[in-house]
Amino acid sequence: MKRWQTYSIVGILAWAAAGCGFGRPQAITHNTKPKTVEKEILTRMADWQSVRADVSESLAVSGSRPQTLDYQVTSDLAHGQYVVSLSSPSPMSFYVNDHETIWYPENTKHYSLLPGLPAADQPLSAAARIPALIRASTLKSVVVKGNLVTLQMSAPFPSATEQAAMSVTYDTKTNVLTQWQARWGSTHVTEDFSHFQVNPSLPAGVYTFVPPAGVTPEVALSETGTALNIAKSEVDFPIALPPASANMTLNAINTGTNAQGKRVVIMSFAAPDSNAVVITEKASVHALSSLPDKGLSATTETVGALTVFVGSLPDSMEEAAFLERKTEVIIEGATSTVDTLLNAWAAEPSLVPSS
Repeated sequence: MKRWQTYSIVGILAWAAAGCGFGRPQAITHNTKPKTVEKEILTRMADWQSVRADVSESLAVSGSRPQTLDYQVTSDLAHGQYVVSLSSPSPMSFYVNDHETIWYPENTKHYSLLPGLPAADQPLSAAARIPALIRASTLKSVVVKGNLVTLQMSAPFPSATEQAAMSVTYDTKTNVLTQWQARWGSTHVTEDFSHFQVNPSLPAGVYTFVPPAGVTPEVALSETGTALNIAKSEVDFPIALPPASANMTLNAINTGTNAQGKRVVIMSFAAPDSNAVVITEKASVHALSSLPDKGLSATTETVGALTVFVGSLPDSMEEAAFLERKTEVIIEGATSTVDTLLNAWAAEPSLVPSS
């Protein structure tokens, strides 16, 4: 707020000091009515054009081991677009706008073009759209503890047909968010924010995905079942899906022709621990002798009935290749996820040794 130039106007100074002038934030206390608290916080967020924050997310689902994700979110609130840069458990980027979502597991050869953010990844969007989420929610109560004010709400999250119990904690001293929580069904998500910046100075093109050299797109069709059936009809080999025991979620699938004129299918999956896996398949009539990517040094491993060629990628990532009958399967993803998937595949009773 600009400093007054005419200091002799005592009445105006007293009025401003009382917190009544020119948009000065209003104090929030235990006695402030809940709707007034919500209105005051939204008023303080009114000039947020963009935000950037580091997020530590804990995701707990009944019957499963809790997962922890670390990422940075950068959001253009004014235009409804944001970027999520996941650093743990494996590096991955999401570029989201009103038209599409780009889903890129770092150091892999493909990125996915999705019609929207997958349902399993919806919590990643919370920090990117908190003001809109608050406006769309129903306030239940308010808790005030010193500078920290928590709005407890019923929210249309993660889908418009399923209400979640949501809480948003705001620091009235620093005027930033400190925590977001949501619970729906058997799922409980907690996101702790740090280095929260409002209207930060950002480099040009921060919301634009520029594919690294050699990285090509994979377009997702709108319905997984239909897409899979279409893909099966467009290739001349049986598509080898991950075993059901691996509990992988198919996010995208596409077919095409490689430089050698062979039909290929490319599939993107999400593992139970949220790690991304890209699987590329094509027909092969000969036993494998190495990784298809000749630029990678490969080692040969025997995993159950599988003979697998494995190469290391940066950031604890891995590429593995093997044959399932006459289909060449190439997996790219976090080393731990690829190893788990290989073990599940090798345990399949109907699997024929690859050599």
